[in-house]
Amino acid sequence: DRVVGMHGLVTQRIDNEQATGQVRVGGQIWTARSADGSVITEGESVVVRSISGVKLMVEKQAAPAAEN
Repeated sequence: DRVVGMHGLVTQRIDNEQATGQVRVGGQIWTARSADGSVITEGESVVVRSISGVKLMVEKQAAPAAEN
């Protein structure tokens, strides 16, 4: 539970249908799946929403709002 809410970086494309995906969170590599089922590409920033077994359930981090 210590990683829930933490930010991470996708190190392997997350694709639930292909059962692929890894993220680096807190200096460790974790197997990951998309919490909403979307594909998340390598290099994207994510937020950990929950843990399911030994997999992190993540969501793509929203881009910061542009300043005018």
